[in-house]
Amino acid sequence: MTNSGEYVRGFTNYIILSILGNFDSYGYEMTKIIDSVSKQNIQLTEAALYTALKRMLAEEKIASYSGKNKKGMNRRYYRITPKGKRELKSFRKDWVMIENTLSSLVGGDFKYIREN
Repeated sequence: MTNSGEYVRGFTNYIILSILGNFDSYGYEMTKIIDSVSKQNIQLTEAALYTALKRMLAEEKIASYSGKNKKGMNRRYYRITPKGKRELKSFRKDWVMIENTLSSLVGGDFKYIREN
């Protein structure tokens, strides 16, 4: 998908929080999850991912720690914090409305009566 980063820019934090809501992860693994789930239709650059991670660390929505992956390699893992869980829960409440509204507006499936 061309320019997929532009489409997901406003949702990057929530994508990351959602992944970390399921399990702790490290940057490269998160990009693999996004590629796999989106069937390579959404590409989040390494720069965009790490910028978001740095910002969310500063906002205390996530925390990090050192650990080893299954192959024994050292990785910087990230986990969601209680603050991040609250933000994700709040966003998910709004998500259905956001998704429906965007589908109507972008899909052209809306009614509007113009006033003279």
